[in-house]
Amino acid sequence: MDEQAAAQAGAPGAPRGYLDEVFDLNSAERAALAAVLGPAQHLPRDHVLKRDGAEPTHLFLLVDGWVASSITVASGRQQTVKIHLPRDVLGAPSLCVTRTAECLTAITPIIVRPVSRGDLMGMLARFPRIAAAHFLGAQRERVTLMEALALMGQTDGSVRIAGMLVELFDRLSALGLTEQETMPLPLTQGQVGDLVGLSPVHVSRKFGAMERAGLIQRGTRTINLLDLRRLRSMTGLPQHALVREPEWINFA
Repeated sequence: MDEQAAAQAGAPGAPRGYLDEVFDLNSAERAALAAVLGPAQHLPRDHVLKRDGAEPTHLFLLVDGWVASSITVASGRQQTVKIHLPRDVLGAPSLCVTRTAECLTAITPIIVRPVSRGDLMGMLARFPRIAAAHFLGAQRERVTLMEALALMGQTDGSVRIAGMLVELFDRLSALGLTEQETMPLPLTQGQVGDLVGLSPVHVSRKFGAMERAGLIQRGTRTINLLDLRRLRSMTGLPQHALVREPEWINFA
């Protein structure tokens, strides 16, 4: 765990960076966030935070580590659909259903801070800028999902993997968790395959081909994106600039 994550885990206040992508939160807003966040929980790899089909009671702010969101299909197998990184809110999709819609499993050792649904909604009702930031964050996730579906339906496996790697790299870079073009990648080939619609065997073959082409270099739970520009161009997707302090939102 890095120093920033350690400070966030132990601090009584809201972690710096949570919702700050949209607005610079003022002291009252940050205090409101701090008031709804429960104490830090340190949990091991493979710990299941919540199973799909359970009663939804709490959400979690992920302070440190990686978490997989998955859905159980008819065979009983878990299909990974989303990778959560620090600062993500876990469990939000289940706010709109009576039973949890996803299973949340720690990929690495994690630190989370729980928040009850009632406390969250009360805070959103009192602080409209925080509510707007949550809403815009959901739209950002929707854009990411639309782009992933577009790549899944219209491109080959190498392009899908390139899109997944670029998306993870951009998110990790924003958190300061990359070193030049190298990033952590604690995912199994099965989890990568779930995310891009390939079998583990095909993932291995595509990774090998991408290494031989000079696009990537794999390490132990890390990956170096040797030609990030080319990986981006392979996807054909635009780089979106996130809105900051949008003037078209009137809080008067």
